[in-house]
Amino acid sequence: MDFREIIAEGELGVWLEAAQAIADNHEVRVLKQPETCIVMLQATDSVGFTPFYLGEVLITEAVVEINGTAGYGFVLEDDPQRALCMAVLEAALAAGVSETETVRRLVAEEAGRIAERQRMENGLVAATRVEFAIMEG
Repeated sequence: MDFREIIAEGELGVWLEAAQAIADNHEVRVLKQPETCIVMLQATDSVGFTPFYLGEVLITEAVVEINGTAGYGFVLEDDPQRALCMAVLEAALAAGVSETETVRRLVAEEAGRIAERQRMENGLVAATRVEFAIMEG
C-alpha cells in the first residue's frame, strides 16, 4: 500500500497527532491552504489500452514546507484536515526531521490495521458469494 493510500484510509486522529507533534518542533509554512477542486479521473481501456476520462472527482489539496522541503497532500472529497496532515507528513519525511521514524512506525501500524479491516470486509463479501454451478442441478 502506498503512503498516500495509508494516510487517506487511516485513522484521522493518528495523523492529526503526528502532524501536530511535527508542527510543535519544526516551522511548518503553509504554502497553499487546503482547497477543494475538481480533477478529471483518467482510466485505461483494457482492450485497446487507450486512456480515457471517467469523469470529474472532488479532491482537497494542500501544500506545506518544512526546512525548505515541500510536501503535497491531496485526498478525495472535502477533507481539509487530512489533506493538510498528508502534506505535513510528506514534507517531514522528505526533510528527514527527527520524527521521521515515529511517522514511519505510525504509517506501518495503520497499514496493518487497514489490511486487517480489508481482510474482514473480504470475508464478509465472500460469505455472500453464490455458486451458480451448484444451483443448476
